[in-house]
Amino acid sequence: MRLPTVAAGSPCPVVPGRTVSPDFGPAVGDGPLYPAGFGAEGIARLQGASQEGGWYYIKVLWVADPVYTGPALVRGGRIDAPGEVRFERGPDPAREIALDPGAALSGGTTWLNWPTYTRVRAPGCYAYQIDGTTFTRTVVFRVE
Repeated sequence: MRLPTVAAGSPCPVVPGRTVSPDFGPAVGDGPLYPAGFGAEGIARLQGASQEGGWYYIKVLWVADPVYTGPALVRGGRIDAPGEVRFERGPDPAREIALDPGAALSGGTTWLNWPTYTRVRAPGCYAYQIDGTTFTRTVVFRVE
């Protein structure tokens, strides 16, 4: 995994959210696989978020542009201090999440989607590394 780093005290270089499909809210990144749930600011807010095993739950909907139909692997980490990104449920969440087109939802759209949880322990600056069969992308987001 190759994530950027941010010096202590430097601003988090978040990727602003934008509409990639009218079927979903703002999503972040350059695609073809996008996380949605960070709003137009690229920020996840922990206020009112559930917690289990010391990990906060952040709802993230992954959406795939119809031009990409392969699987993807998502991993992540905190980039402004030591810290991890984990996924899904439970007191010891998974270190990565595999997005399989066969397990995706479509909801009447040509865009596949996967409802998931991203898990963090504290506010900070974080990044995902998204690896598909034809691409690798990094998406930076902030947690407040």
